[in-house]
Amino acid sequence: MKIRDDFKIVTDPYSGEDYVVVPPIIPDVAVIHGLKGDRYGGITVLGARNDRLLATAARKTIAVVEELVEPEEVLPGLQEVYVAPVHIDAVVVAPGGAHPTECPGRYGIDAGHIMTYVAAAKDEASFQNYLETYITGPADHEAYLEKVGFRPPERA
Repeated sequence: MKIRDDFKIVTDPYSGEDYVVVPPIIPDVAVIHGLKGDRYGGITVLGARNDRLLATAARKTIAVVEELVEPEEVLPGLQEVYVAPVHIDAVVVAPGGAHPTECPGRYGIDAGHIMTYVAAAKDEASFQNYLETYITGPADHEAYLEKVGFRPPERA
């Protein structure tokens, strides 16, 4: 409270207790990863993550999804939640879009690539080389996946 003058103390009208409240964070853009999405912007995300909260807080939200499906197929499965189209500004279909992290139920973490990133991040020169090799170098997402030797599993 001494450092942040935007934190305020408010009294709970029900209990009479005082609480410190902070202003909301409103990102300009959020990029979230969805399991599936439709052409209208409805998507499903993992319930254990805060992607739905992030999508509702951001001014603009881009959803990267593993697959594009018909609207009636965007039904959340076990441990998934639905994010309504009103909160999504763009849907990008990118199978393997969570790589090198996991997309539970579809593919796991690429620990080898994570270790490559960690090693590269230790100094500026190796990190710049990593960026050129894996981020700015590949022409597109497909080229990136080919570069890292990753093939997303086909959906049945």
